Amino acid sequence: MNRLLRSIMLLLIILGLLAGCTQVPWAALNPTPVPPSPVPPSPMATLQPSPEPTSTPRPTATPLPSPTFEPLPPTPTLAPVGAASRLQIFERTWELVRDNYVYEDYRGVDWDEVRRSFTPRVAAAEEPEAFYALMRELIDLLDDDHSRFESPQEVAAQQAEFRGELRYGGIGAQIRTLDEGGLITGTAPDGPAERAGIQLNDLIVAVNGIPFTNTDAFGPDGPIGTVRGEPGTPVTLTIRTSNEAPREVIVIRETVAMDAFNQVRGRFLPDLPVGVVTIPSFYVDELDTKVRIAIEELQAAQPLAGLIIDVRENAGGYVHLMRNTVALFHDGGSIGSTAGRTTSEEQRIPQGKTIPGLEDVPVAILIGSGSASATEMFAAGMQVLGRARIVGEPSAGNTENLYGYNFDDGSRLLLAQVAYRLPDGTLIEERGVIPDRLVEVDWWRYPPDDDPQLRAAVEELGFGLRPASTSP
Repeated sequence: MNRLLRSIMLLLIILGLLAGCTQVPWAALNPTPVPPSPVPPSPMATLQPSPEPTSTPRPTATPLPSPTFEPLPPTPTLAPVGAASRLQIFERTWELVRDNYVYEDYRGVDWDEVRRSFTPRVAAAEEPEAFYALMRELIDLLDDDHSRFESPQEVAAQQAEFRGELRYGGIGAQIRTLDEGGLITGTAPDGPAERAGIQLNDLIVAVNGIPFTNTDAFGPDGPIGTVRGEPGTPVTLTIRTSNEAPREVIVIRETVAMDAFNQVRGRFLPDLPVGVVTIPSFYVDELDTKVRIAIEELQAAQPLAGLIIDVRENAGGYVHLMRNTVALFHDGGSIGSTAGRTTSEEQRIPQGKTIPGLEDVPVAILIGSGSASATEMFAAGMQVLGRARIVGEPSAGNTENLYGYNFDDGSRLLLAQVAYRLPDGTLIEERGVIPDRLVEVDWWRYPPDDDPQLRAAVEELGFGLRPASTSP
């Protein structure tokens, strides 16, 4: 069973979760009936292009320990789906959308015509890969960045990620695609990239000698797909650190745990009693407990006079985990409601879960275009409850909640059935959460402690700061 699960994990990664890896959004997930989430494409950041190096440095291998590589097993073949089962799954999916989809006009799609045109295609899709691709195409017609149809392999991989069991072969680094290369936005602790000397804010300008920006040369998986690979194999990266000359680094790929990048992290700002807690996703088992532990560890280290919560890269997750996280800061109350054509629910915050000693600690929340779905509900809820100041840029404005429907073959429909409203009835769909203090800047270009949005949040909490550095 473990071998099969790891096989399933690999396929989803190849399909584009991450490896090097770009950030991907998660949806707001309603725990009833069965929810995980779609993976819409992440926004592309842009910087001014920099000159290409005039010469190519000679590769130099970085001394590394000799780990024991855990090989990734081959991807299993999907089980066949008979014609009767295919048509049954298709019909049920079509009916669920017809009866429950949050938008009664199906976002301009003629849903009856879709049924007529897809029925013969479903009957002809004898290979399981072709059938599941067709079902994905069906739901993608809705174009809402949330609803999705998942194959049995994708469902298993999503569940493995939620449990923190997903693995991939790569260098253990998060990469944001920019106009001039791949920006390192995070590294796995003691992972191959970190051991090779690759640092936060380094720029990958070439992979195996091919310019990172020459996307056509890398094939359908792009340069990040080339950074990925079988554990134990090398990849040559041309790295530029700040204004230094580019250097070439040979990194040996390893098996990396996906949750290396999905951890709640807490730290104090230098010389200030202000803590920063980063919540990368609400799609993590026992997420609220992990946030509680991070804050209590800060409290145990020294008095906490202010708290900043960073959810700028958090694209959502489970709604109940979001509500439980709000409950750490505010005892009870309502943050609005979610409603659709067939269902409505007030979003009430649980009582009796607040963290002792946090009652009078001021809170600021950092948001941006990467904050989506359940994360937007979190920020908006903390804002309307008067529990936090919101700093940064407007959030994604994508707040539909999903309901999940499982099929006998192991596949699943995730359907947007409700949308979030503030307590006064205002929809934030497309508009997003509006910060109390707007700071429009490419914050990821700066050293962490000189991040202009972070510094603005500190000021909102009533603290001064040393002068910032003059350049990112």
